[in-house]
Amino acid sequence: MKPVLSLYDFLNHFPSENECFQYLVKKRWPDGFQCPKCNNQTAYFIEKQRRFQCTACRHQTSVTAGTVFHRLRYPLLTLFWAVYLVATSKKGISAMELKRKLNIRSYQTAWLLLHKIRSAMASSQMFPLTSDVEVDETIVGGRRPGKRGRGAEGKSLVAAAVETDGKTMGRAYLETIDSATSDNLTSFLSRNLTPGVKVTSDSFKAYSFLSYNFRHVSVKSSTQSSDDDLLPKVHIVIANLKMWLRGTYNCLPAKHLQNYLDEFIFRFNRRWNLDNIFDKLLVRCVTTSSFTYADLTG
Repeated sequence: MKPVLSLYDFLNHFPSENECFQYLVKKRWPDGFQCPKCNNQTAYFIEKQRRFQCTACRHQTSVTAGTVFHRLRYPLLTLFWAVYLVATSKKGISAMELKRKLNIRSYQTAWLLLHKIRSAMASSQMFPLTSDVEVDETIVGGRRPGKRGRGAEGKSLVAAAVETDGKTMGRAYLETIDSATSDNLTSFLSRNLTPGVKVTSDSFKAYSFLSYNFRHVSVKSSTQSSDDDLLPKVHIVIANLKMWLRGTYNCLPAKHLQNYLDEFIFRFNRRWNLDNIFDKLLVRCVTTSSFTYADLTG
């Protein structure tokens, strides 16, 4: 099947529940059925229940069991539409908008479904940044009383890193951190950067450790220059993130901020390959474990 991007393609590829079911089976078991209990590779298909029964241990499983779609009592076509809308909406989609577009009965269900899909957008941390990188941190959150800057209270601190050759941007990563300490920044960069790459930061003292693992360049601002001039690419990413959050979501709980960062980065890092972004996200959905509303809010 060709990559799905346009609305026309989606309607042609998935006109009914059956096409969605067959496609999901292929994505879940690309090398053929495998029993999740005993790893046997043959099964009977129970048509009425749309379940597979292992010929060895008799264990029954559905195509959505163990995926982010587990126990979501909606047609596969509705779930496919949700993945398509999340993957292809450049500015994202709110739970209220998803509820309206897909005729989902409750806001709570739409909100849970959206967070389930976001969980599949989290970085695998298998592809660290490999070229020259700009790094910085930023405060994310509404206007609240208290201190400003890196020590701001009641707001969320986000570390950012983006590849750049000085003219264009490559991939990027964003992560929430408790505070802008050397330990927290070390942890973020060690997970997301290849050792030895050139890293450009501002003159904040917490970045002094970078010379141990990376080729560190520290730039200092002056009265004639701003931080945006010194670290232009990472600040473009930060500005785009904040504009996206303000334009799409009315409420942004700090508890779930990393999920929103993962969504933003998932699209940002695939902006050159939009033709297969739906397919990539669907595969992530069938290889990511589910969770309940209580898990998410508890």
